[in-house]
Amino acid sequence: MSRFSSTLFHTAVYMAGLILNRGVAFLLVPLFTRIFTPEAFTKWDLCTTTLILLFPVLDLGMSPAVVRIYHDHESEKDRGRVFSTGLLFVLAAHVLIVGAGFLFARPLAAMIFRDAADADLVRIVFLSAAVTAYGKQALSLLRTMQRSVLFSMLNLVRGVAGPLAILLLVAWLGQGVAGALWGDLFGLTVLAAAALWVCRGHLRPEFSPGMLRSLLAFGLPTIPMSVTVGILTVADRYFLARMFTLEEMAPYSLGFKIGTLMALFTQSIQLSWPPAAFAMILRPDGKAEIARAAHWLNLLMFFCATGVTCAAPELLRIFAPAEGYAGALGIIPWIAYSYAVHGAVQVVNIGIGISKRMAWAAAATCGAAAAKIAVTYWFIVHFGLAGAAVSTLAAFGLELLLTWVIAQHIVHPLPFDTKRMLGLYALSGAALAASFPLFTLPYAWSLPARGLLLAVFALACLFGLLNRADRAALAHAGQALARKARGRVSGG
Repeated sequence: MSRFSSTLFHTAVYMAGLILNRGVAFLLVPLFTRIFTPEAFTKWDLCTTTLILLFPVLDLGMSPAVVRIYHDHESEKDRGRVFSTGLLFVLAAHVLIVGAGFLFARPLAAMIFRDAADADLVRIVFLSAAVTAYGKQALSLLRTMQRSVLFSMLNLVRGVAGPLAILLLVAWLGQGVAGALWGDLFGLTVLAAAALWVCRGHLRPEFSPGMLRSLLAFGLPTIPMSVTVGILTVADRYFLARMFTLEEMAPYSLGFKIGTLMALFTQSIQLSWPPAAFAMILRPDGKAEIARAAHWLNLLMFFCATGVTCAAPELLRIFAPAEGYAGALGIIPWIAYSYAVHGAVQVVNIGIGISKRMAWAAAATCGAAAAKIAVTYWFIVHFGLAGAAVSTLAAFGLELLLTWVIAQHIVHPLPFDTKRMLGLYALSGAALAASFPLFTLPYAWSLPARGLLLAVFALACLFGLLNRADRAALAHAGQALARKARGRVSGG
């Protein structure tokens, strides 16, 4: 099976795992919008937003470092020492970091929620970020070994345990936002314990300072990069919290949540793409293979973003009642395409990962985050809630541009087809612009018009942005993927 077929297979399996995990959690959003007040829903959203920012700090760059440094060692003993060293370092560092979070919970709550009385929510978020980091170490090891099926099975465990606990605490016991957070923490704990148990063969009571230096050299630059990615994604929420009441923010919080359905796909790419590309580059034709696979993955991501955009009115009806969330429809397309652009960044910056010069990736992300902070206030003042969403897409677009320049002209050039990539971005921009007028049509006209828009986008990709060789190669990859899937099913 070709490398792209393998990448696509693992992407599909990772996506299945994420759907079983976070997709089930997404199904809780309609429950929250109907049980919580709009103010409480926004408070819950701010908690999940803060978790996104905290996780990279508590992960300490170890999970991406394990994925990369693992390939530098051939013996299973040394690979086990890499994993154990990273995990022990994370555990030791958490004594200080989580302790500080507990100590300063009240001022942090005042900053986030404008109410120090919500300090307990901050403490739960710190615990959740820490437990997420433990599970992430083991899941990264499974990614490195391309054990995508096992990865997805573990996500299924969390996808069942967490939502069941949340339903019990929120719907049955009426514990509100705190109950939602405690239930999610329970699911994360079950996932971390199960993942570490699965990886117990790589756990050793060994700590290697030399290996830690290699892990830190790769991992530390990813911390500011990951934090700034969080800033690119969620900084607008903190601006809005200062400029609007939590109740007024509710449409944005909901629209953003629905738009992040795209994350189920882009995060699947992030999980499968680096290990596959690191293996491809060792082949004689590795650079060309990476470039072709990158183009195909970009097409898939932007097609999915267009699909989420075209289905936005129906998704909104499912996820929330109209009362309290008016205006969410205008947020969803901007966020869906923002995540597609962010996925494109992860695909393009693979050359930086191959070269191990992660400081350059951090520089691109930090530059885009600085621009995001600089312009978000202006966009919100002039365009309201929608302005925050526009600033998110603009910032990710700048990150993509900076990453392209750095990766292709400074660090590790790859033979990407620039003309076709620009064509894809132009096509996506046209689809985004066309979607808003279609939302305003009577529903009997709007639904088929949006279906036509998605069909036109797909045909333009298939016959305009893929050549005959691409289509033949994709057909071959699809057949190989189907054979592998059938083999897994019959073998299972």
